[in-house]
Amino acid sequence: MDDYTWRKRLEARRKRRKRERLFAVFLFASMFGVLIWYFLVYTKTPGYAMETAYEALLEDDIKTFERHVDLPSITARAYDDLTLDLFKYDKQLSEHERSLFENFYVLIRPQISQGAVDVIEYRLNNGEWILPGGILTGRQLGIDFDLLLERSLIRHTTIKGLGKVEYVGDKARAQLEVVEDYTGMPFTLELSLELMTDSSRTFGGGEIELFDHKWTVGSLNFNFDMSHWKVTGIENYRDYLDVVSPILKQELADYIDATSEIVDRYNGTFRYQQDVFVYMQQTRDGVMTSEQRENVAAYIEGTIIPSIQARQNELEQISVPNGALYLADLRRQSAVITTRAWESYIQGLREDSSAAFDTAESLLKQELAVDQRVEEIIHNSAVSRERPDIP
Repeated sequence: MDDYTWRKRLEARRKRRKRERLFAVFLFASMFGVLIWYFLVYTKTPGYAMETAYEALLEDDIKTFERHVDLPSITARAYDDLTLDLFKYDKQLSEHERSLFENFYVLIRPQISQGAVDVIEYRLNNGEWILPGGILTGRQLGIDFDLLLERSLIRHTTIKGLGKVEYVGDKARAQLEVVEDYTGMPFTLELSLELMTDSSRTFGGGEIELFDHKWTVGSLNFNFDMSHWKVTGIENYRDYLDVVSPILKQELADYIDATSEIVDRYNGTFRYQQDVFVYMQQTRDGVMTSEQRENVAAYIEGTIIPSIQARQNELEQISVPNGALYLADLRRQSAVITTRAWESYIQGLREDSSAAFDTAESLLKQELAVDQRVEEIIHNSAVSRERPDIP
């Protein structure tokens, strides 16, 4: 190879390496710029918070979800919207009683809010709805938590996607597209977001290798602000309830009307059977004879339980609109639990088993709780029909 050709190739190699270095510098600067934009700009936007929370919700990532969603604040505000007029139109209450109820509902707000948080967290972690324990079990606080959840629409509201996000002063507002499953009603929830201040973190440099060249950035330190946006409330939750609830209440009222004849007829039957049941167990000394116990067991087995099943079979023949699915399911639960309670009572009579009687008593308490829930739904439905139209 002559000297000219060698020099020419050497010069070409130098130019190629120079271009590679320039490209590496450009690529590094671009990557560095993207990282700076991502960490210092994009992650500090409400849009990022909404997208991250939405993805966390889909992936059941409760830790990330709660970093961007303030469940205690949301549930507390939603509770206020949900109970705003709970007793307002109940004519069975005096003004004094209504005032006492309203004040009491304000007092138990923290416990109910925390219970809602626990229920939502369990749903995100385990994929099912439960009822909270502790003081919220049953009606220890004078409120049926299961009914409250049903009124909230949370168990049958499906998130469809995210809408626009915009700044409102020093806060932000984001749209969440949802559909209420029973009615198929689409709705846009308006979520409020606030900027939460976190402690900042300092990241040092390091050594990066590109195209066989090592780039040292160890002398550079960057102080990253770790503040983030968080959803703190649903601004138009009450509007959502006002749009969907009347439809559900009308469907519920129609179902109650359609089943009223069956219910009234069997209520009369059950009252008569209860009188017979009590009469058959009468004794002089409080102890039934073996023959008497067998007669009572046979009456329950041949008359009372078949009546319960017949009532439920007739109810099953009535078409159930979506707004009444909850009530229909409660009636179904009541029939199953009541039957099991009577079966345990029969076992106790025939086997003289204290354990069977205890089981029957426990099941009876469950059945009474379900029946009380049914009665409250029917009562609230009647109150809703009398509610005046408000322009």
